[in-house]
Amino acid sequence: MKVMSFFEDHGDVEAELESIYKFRKEVQHVEREHLELRILLRDAEAALRADPADGKKCVRVYHYKRRLEDLERQYPWISSGKAREIGLWAPPAG
Repeated sequence: MKVMSFFEDHGDVEAELESIYKFRKEVQHVEREHLELRILLRDAEAALRADPADGKKCVRVYHYKRRLEDLERQYPWISSGKAREIGLWAPPAG
């Protein structure tokens, strides 16, 4: 019985790791913006709870929610809860 090594199972691991690295570099700014928006929204909602009659705070919360929705619509993987690399390593479905 022959036991295949990790490298034989996965082909060119170096090329796969390079593609993951390239993907991460390309989407890093999107992840950073998403995190910043979530933090800003959290803080704005907390401020709005403290003063619900403030119109500026309402507008700020609305603006952050819209920007987050737009970002998540453009990059649906960002809020899926699954690692983006799974698509690069996992075998195709079906």
